Amino acid sequence: MSTIYLDYAATSLKHFDILKNTINELENIYANPSSNHTLGKKNNKLLNNARKYISQTINAKDSEIIFTSGGTEANNMIFNHILNSYESGEIIISNIEHSSIIECANKLEDKGFKIIKLEVNKDGVISLNHLKKVITENTVLVSIMLANNETGVIQPIDKIADIVKQHNILLHSDIVQAFGKINIDVKKLNLDFASVSAHKIGATNNFGFLYAKDSKITPLIIGGGQENNLRSGTSDVLGAVMLEKCLHRTLNSQKTLEDMKNYFITCLKNHKVSFEINGSNIHSLPNILNIYFKNIEAQRLITFLDANNIFISGGSACSSGSFKGSRIIASMYNDERAEKSVRISIGYYTTKEMIDITVNKIKELENRILMRGK
Repeated sequence: MSTIYLDYAATSLKHFDILKNTINELENIYANPSSNHTLGKKNNKLLNNARKYISQTINAKDSEIIFTSGGTEANNMIFNHILNSYESGEIIISNIEHSSIIECANKLEDKGFKIIKLEVNKDGVISLNHLKKVITENTVLVSIMLANNETGVIQPIDKIADIVKQHNILLHSDIVQAFGKINIDVKKLNLDFASVSAHKIGATNNFGFLYAKDSKITPLIIGGGQENNLRSGTSDVLGAVMLEKCLHRTLNSQKTLEDMKNYFITCLKNHKVSFEINGSNIHSLPNILNIYFKNIEAQRLITFLDANNIFISGGSACSSGSFKGSRIIASMYNDERAEKSVRISIGYYTTKEMIDITVNKIKELENRILMRGK
């Protein structure tokens, strides 16, 4: 039985063809890019070429891209910067942020900062009017993710920026899920900071970057002075080149992802499965569906599909493996709906045949449940 992987939002399947080719390219020239010899200089050129390409795709300067171990580290860098730049103040986040943002905010709250969490509506979007009301002269940071990792709903960051910048407040966005899936222009979005993880688009784990406008950021990790003294540690050339190549592939597959997502919805409707999409399906990423199945408990569906080599999730994979229902869906709707909601996320290797098989299995389980009356 072949494997059907539909959990790309947790981590994308690796582009192993790109990985193998990149390893072959680097095999005989790999060296520390900080070394002052020919091999070191070759690697430094590869590193900076990757940085240049990545920066261009989001309309940033090369110097504004700081390579990190991933989005979690990048998020930690932002809050460390705030902690080192202000003695106190107010920080605004949403209640659907990634756990690394929430935990960082909690840590600063322990240090005396006030944390304000904006709720989202049933479309999964924050209220701009609420944001206007809670901003004060003491607000030092607003951190709102561009697209949610469980629903795929896109926040109106440009409109948020219009409000925030009237008060000259720093604006950060976790763009981990959105990066590569939609076109992003950090200048148009008026961002001061943005965080990215490479593994979400099929590149290596433990790699990513922080966009910092004009390179204004307090280092979190100090030492050898790599990344223009903004993030120390031996540079990961393999990670950077992989991200460059996987980003190129992902950017060119946006339309295909959207087509597959729409095909999945069409198949559910054609099979007369009883379902609703959680959050706005209009302003959302082209690869994430969060679905409320009215007749099927999420854990039962996940287990049933797992037994048939089909892999989906109930929400974020960054928490414990136990299933309690998504806190994101519960905050948008209620606990009962959360317990019957799952996330299905497609990717580069998803085919219509895979979707057909998956929907057939979902319908099969629904029929069983309805026939048994439980």
